[in-house]
Amino acid sequence: MKFCFYISRRLPAYCEGEVSSEESVQITAHLASCADCRARSEQIRGNIRLMRQLPLQDPADELWDAIAGELSLSGRPEPVRAASFGRWWDFGQRWMPRPAAVVAVLLVIATALLLASRYGPYGPYGLLPGSHQGELNLAGYLDLVGTVAAAESLKEFPAAPGFTTVSWPEARATIDFPVIDPEVLPGGYRLTAVRLYTRGEVRALQLKYRSEQGCLCVFQLPARSKLSLGDQPSEFCTAGGVWCQYTRNKSCSAYSFTLDGTRCLLMVSQADAAAAGPLIQAFSGH
Repeated sequence: MKFCFYISRRLPAYCEGEVSSEESVQITAHLASCADCRARSEQIRGNIRLMRQLPLQDPADELWDAIAGELSLSGRPEPVRAASFGRWWDFGQRWMPRPAAVVAVLLVIATALLLASRYGPYGPYGLLPGSHQGELNLAGYLDLVGTVAAAESLKEFPAAPGFTTVSWPEARATIDFPVIDPEVLPGGYRLTAVRLYTRGEVRALQLKYRSEQGCLCVFQLPARSKLSLGDQPSEFCTAGGVWCQYTRNKSCSAYSFTLDGTRCLLMVSQADAAAAGPLIQAFSGH
């Protein structure tokens, strides 16, 4: 259900052709199996076609004839008759555009505000490509995890550079996105630490979990911000019923996914990679 909600937010951009090729493939595959989302996309496409076909109506010439007659009776010079959009009236030394021009300008402004409120980064349909507010690049952190794992067994994920250990009240007073923070996860993982990152427009959390057998950590940040792993090779997969961008190296596996207004990155050691599906399902159901 939450994945369908995410898809419905991205459908306007998808129908306008304003999503990346990878995301387009992902949404197309989902539409093939989901009748509700497919019907929603067809409705959006129909609305787009209708908006593009609607002409801007110009008031009838009879209106201008009546106004010209009233001006003649008042002793003012009759305005030049024209059927074009840009007719002007002369009121003494002031030049006023005809009402059609004013109506057209107001219509354009109102349409722009409506689209911004619905399809902008804070609208109900999510963000458009290029509207990211800041980027959190964790490529260096992956290298750090690999270094720690090479020196000793990965008993705990190290603290990410730039993140500071904080209390929950302090973290919640700083962030502006919904946190998904189950205290206990499948496999006996328990939340052991919360670390906060604040730089420029980016706000992010690192949640660290431990169990008797292994460890994991989860990064969370607003969906409108970008999460990057540098040039690490990745592929799309479905884990725990959620579409993820999957990245793997010698020491750990990383699953990037979005739930409602939160972008998440789950990192597990290679020894715990099989538990990724139930873990992601636990976050999506929290």
